[in-house]
Amino acid sequence: MTPTGAALALEQAHRQGVGAAVAGLSDAGLGPLRLTGAAVPVLAEAAVSSATPFLRAPLLARISRALLLHPVSGSEDGGCPTCGVSAPCTTASALSA
Repeated sequence: MTPTGAALALEQAHRQGVGAAVAGLSDAGLGPLRLTGAAVPVLAEAAVSSATPFLRAPLLARISRALLLHPVSGSEDGGCPTCGVSAPCTTASALSA
């Protein structure tokens, strides 16, 4: 299965989060608490992976609520019940990408 645009964006955000965590853990400003070595990327990946569900859940809940207002298939008359245009409306298309 080919990943959707949203899935690719989430994976890119995850990679960027891991990069930021690596930079933070090894920041010279931490002085003696600064981490170095091969374990830093592993710890950063673990930290970001642990936090990801807590970060994604609110976003996915908002997307779900928006899709309820802008269904991809439309109502009985074939239109978006919120926008009044043919389904899928622009909002539903963007949320499903």
